[in-house]
Amino acid sequence: MAADCRPGPAFQFRTAPYASQLAATLGFFAMGLTVSPLCWLAFRLSGGRIPSATGQRFLRRVFRLYMRWMQLTGTLRLDVRGLEPLGAAGGTIFISNHPSLLDAVFFLAHLPPAACVMRASLRRNPALAGGALAAGYITNDSGPAFVRQGIEKIQRGENLLVFPEGTRTVTPPVNCFQHGFALVAARTGAPVRAVAIEYAGVHLRKGVSLLAPAEIPLRFTLRAGPEFRRSPGESVPEFSRRIESWFRTHLGEAAS
Repeated sequence: MAADCRPGPAFQFRTAPYASQLAATLGFFAMGLTVSPLCWLAFRLSGGRIPSATGQRFLRRVFRLYMRWMQLTGTLRLDVRGLEPLGAAGGTIFISNHPSLLDAVFFLAHLPPAACVMRASLRRNPALAGGALAAGYITNDSGPAFVRQGIEKIQRGENLLVFPEGTRTVTPPVNCFQHGFALVAARTGAPVRAVAIEYAGVHLRKGVSLLAPAEIPLRFTLRAGPEFRRSPGESVPEFSRRIESWFRTHLGEAAS
């Protein structure tokens, strides 16, 4: 009798998660390459008159659909804790650590509409540029211009989403914070709300290939932290370091 060489259940179990991982990766870029040109076209045809809040709400729906798809396919397990009371926030600076490539997607899907602060190079990415333009996102590479734009948005009652590490974490639990967000808070009196991302995996981290097999499902926790305000006489770097210290302590305890 000929041997049965068909792959057994163990083989199927090992390959199915990788297939869902690849589908999620390709799905993200397909989503971006579809939505971004449409946002760019709508913005240009309107003469730039689309309110940034409208673009932010649209992207929020898009990101929610994408995350829901990842959850339905078993690729993602996301635990969101304490973000519901933040739904009516305005003129707030949200800050977070940045362990993975999808952090902004998680936050923009769950936080109230916010202008994300991103690297200038991402504004040239065809999968992101149109949406960033329509949503009024700003870049953190521009020095004084970033501070000026951030102040203007806070004064208009908009929220900011900032990753003060400047890039994905390379020295856990967090990279040293850049102080731009603290300067915006100092100039406007805006509250700074910390939201921590707890993630023990390696997929989507800095320097890890998107094609490297990951442990599926990806497991993330988004946890609302305290609200910070600058104390009288506290310098901008001191204010920034105080918040950074909270992240280091919280994330260290979560990992232990």
